[in-house]
Amino acid sequence: MRTFSVIALVSSCIVFFVFSLRLVWQEEAQIENHLKSFKGVAQQFYHQLSPTGSLKLSDNVTVYYGKADFTDQMKKLPPMALETVDRQSFEIRLSEDQILIPGVLVYHFAFEDQGKTIPTYITISSFDMDLWDDSWGVLMAISTLLMLGLIIVLRVTLKRVFDQLMAPISDLSTQLSKHESDNFKVPDRTIDELQMLTSHLNSYSKMKDRLAKQEMMFAKYASHELKTPIAIVIGAAELQAMKPDNPAFQTKQRERILGAANGMSNTVEVLLNIVKQENSSTEKTLTDIDDSSIDLSKYQAMLSPGVELVLNVEPDTTLNMPLPLVNMVLKNYIENAIRFTTKGKITVTINSNTISVSDTGSGLSDDTKTEHGLGLIIVKRIGDSYGWTSTLIDNAHSDTTSASSGCTATFARNDI
Repeated sequence: MRTFSVIALVSSCIVFFVFSLRLVWQEEAQIENHLKSFKGVAQQFYHQLSPTGSLKLSDNVTVYYGKADFTDQMKKLPPMALETVDRQSFEIRLSEDQILIPGVLVYHFAFEDQGKTIPTYITISSFDMDLWDDSWGVLMAISTLLMLGLIIVLRVTLKRVFDQLMAPISDLSTQLSKHESDNFKVPDRTIDELQMLTSHLNSYSKMKDRLAKQEMMFAKYASHELKTPIAIVIGAAELQAMKPDNPAFQTKQRERILGAANGMSNTVEVLLNIVKQENSSTEKTLTDIDDSSIDLSKYQAMLSPGVELVLNVEPDTTLNMPLPLVNMVLKNYIENAIRFTTKGKITVTINSNTISVSDTGSGLSDDTKTEHGLGLIIVKRIGDSYGWTSTLIDNAHSDTTSASSGCTATFARNDI
C-alpha cells in the first residue's frame, strides 16, 4: 500500500503539472488571439479619428500608434518584429521589502494610411487578464489536497478489497497450520480461483490420506497374511535339524517350507496389485477363468470329515482382475467356510459377475462375525480397487426358498 501511495502521488503531481502547463499555454494563446482580434478595430479608429498617440479600445486593451505616448515601462520594450506577440515584465518596488512585478502583453503590427506606414502596438496588462500568483498557489493547494484525498480514499478502498481477498487465504493458512479438519473450507462468496484452490487442497488431502491408508493397509495385510507362512517356515526349519538322517522327514519339511514360501510370494503379489490398481487409471486386467484355473486341492486336507467342496465355473467366465487376486478372494472365503462347517458341503460358484462361496456350517453369530471379518478385510480392499462388493449373509435370513443353515459370501461386480 505504501508503494501504491507513492506511485499515485507522483503520477498525480505529474498529471497536475502537465495540465497546469497546458492551461497556461492555452491562456497565452487565447490572449494572443484576443489582441489580434483588435487589429481591424485599431486600423478603423486610426483612419476615422486620426489619433496621434494612443487610444483605449476597451477597459483592458490600449493601442499605441508609434512610441510617442509610451509609458516609462513601455519605453523599455526591446525592438519587436512585425506580427509578433511578446510578454514583457517590469519591476515595481513598492517598499524595501515588497516588490511587484507586473507584466504587459504586446501585439506589434503595421499598416498603411495615406502612404505612411503606421507602427501599431496593442497592449493588455497582466493585472487585467492573467491570474495572480496567489491564485495559482491557491489552485495548486486545492488540487494537491484533492489528490491527497483521492489517494486516501483509494488506499482505504483497496485495503478493504485486499483484506477481503486475503481473508480466505489467511483462513486456509490457519486451517493448514492447525490441522483443524481434513476438509478445507472457504466462504461461498470467495472468488472462483480461491474456491478452486480449496478444492485442489481437499483433493491433495484426500490423496495424502489414501496413500497413508495404503501404507497402513500393506503393513496390516502383510502382517495378517504372512504371519502364518513365516511361522511354518521357521517351524519346518527347526524340525529339519531334529532328524537330519531321515530323508522322508527332510523332504516333508522342505515341501512345507516351499509351500509357505510360495504362499508368501502370492500374498505379496496380491498386495502389490491392490496398491498398484488404486494408483492407476488404466483399464482393469481381463482374466479368463475355467475349471483348470482354480486349484482347490490344497483345501481338501483342511475339510472336516464328510464335508464336500464343490466348484462350479460357468463357461466363458472373464474377470477384471489378475488370477492371484481371484485366488486370494477364494482363499479367504473358503477358509472361513471351512472353519465354521463341520458337515454338509461348501459350494464355490464363479461367473463373470459373481464369486460366491456358500456353506452349510453354523452360520453367522455375534461371536463369529469378527472371525469372519478378519480375512475379509483384504477381500473388501480388492473389491474397492477393482469395482466389486463383498457381502456375507446368513442363509437362515436369506430370501431364497432354499435357505438353509450356514452362510454365503458373495463377491459381486458393481457395474452389473
